[in-house]
Amino acid sequence: MATPDELRATLAEARAAMRDAIEAAEMGWRLSPAEGAWTAQEVAEHVIDTEARIATMVCEACGYPGIDAGTPDCASSIEAVDEFDAVVNRCDGKLQYVTAEDLLKPHEHFGNVEGIFEMNVQHLVEHAAQIREASAGQALA
Repeated sequence: MATPDELRATLAEARAAMRDAIEAAEMGWRLSPAEGAWTAQEVAEHVIDTEARIATMVCEACGYPGIDAGTPDCASSIEAVDEFDAVVNRCDGKLQYVTAEDLLKPHEHFGNVEGIFEMNVQHLVEHAAQIREASAGQALA
């Protein structure tokens, strides 16, 4: 089992990759790479909202209040980076207190708190790739 610090470090790496993907997506921010596919903007707004929701899952499993998600509306990748940084700071303000004992606390969908951290990392990795793909498609157009 990973330690809380190891999980937080892995999460920080995934968040950095997400932030980089958002920053790089400005040129194709509002254009869909394919019919029915999310734009980079839609993916980023989803991730920003979900970061707060996932941190709230951890908080609730640990027995303390979560984070207000809000509804991001990011007209540019610059705004999205600012929104992402703000939600990450709010989340980290809570996640910094997760202990080794907390990691074992159960969650109905993800097994335990450690599973929630792991799911969050995977979510970020998948959506960072989606943003990179969307923006790369637009760069070729």
